[in-house]
Amino acid sequence: MSALVTLENVTYQYENAKRYALQDVNVAITANEWVSVIGRNGSGKSTFGRLLNGIVVPTHGTVKVSEFSTHNENEIWDIRKIVGMVFQNPDHQFVATTVRDDLAFGLENLGLAREVMEGRITKYASLIGITPLLEAEPHRLSGGQKQRVAIAGVMAMEPQVIVFDESTSMLDPIGRKEVIDTMQMLHQRGVTIISITHDMDEAVLGSRILLFNEGKIVVDGHPEEVFSQKDVVTELGVSLPFSVELQKLLEKHGISLSETCLTQEELIGELWTLYSAK
Repeated sequence: MSALVTLENVTYQYENAKRYALQDVNVAITANEWVSVIGRNGSGKSTFGRLLNGIVVPTHGTVKVSEFSTHNENEIWDIRKIVGMVFQNPDHQFVATTVRDDLAFGLENLGLAREVMEGRITKYASLIGITPLLEAEPHRLSGGQKQRVAIAGVMAMEPQVIVFDESTSMLDPIGRKEVIDTMQMLHQRGVTIISITHDMDEAVLGSRILLFNEGKIVVDGHPEEVFSQKDVVTELGVSLPFSVELQKLLEKHGISLSETCLTQEELIGELWTLYSAK
């Protein structure tokens, strides 16, 4: 399958910075992947996300989305139709006094006819579950509701890829679950998900993990493959998913399991198999 997003020899340095934020990054992402991007603070995760839709442009190298390059200013809006972004703080994405008007804002920038805009607002408000909120003021919503409104605003533009940049980090458990449920639903509908996160229990939802350290991708693989390298991951300043951490503690007490368990359900299943065989 051909890549939808490609980074070739990408290096990026912020103005007046002494070191590179990203160094010689090469990666290809195909349609309908769920890629979790992890790493300690300052490792280059958010810079990577911002490169994908042209918020920043490589100092060296090339970022291509479909056939478009972020170096070409004339193609940036084509790229942003394909790659949408949901940020950590949804308040930064609101520009209107009602949810309906906020959803309409991005569509107006696309130059869509009013009836098309109204159809998309109705469709994606229903899909994301925010129809009752359309006449509400965004700043009066809960954290989870705000993020779902931000997601609906991005979805209304019908991108093929959505980058979630720490989008659940400011939410309580209920709001976090609402957003993760929405991400899973969008992925099932064929949207490519790129999730930049510090939450390792969220990271294991992906089919692929990119682990960044000092601006470089140092591990690229399936979650089970990545988190089976427990010492490598922790040495790079990244925590382990709860189930993997618990499994590591069990190993210290002589209880060794055959598989790396990414979820509590998997861990319970392995323990059940181990002890039922005795």
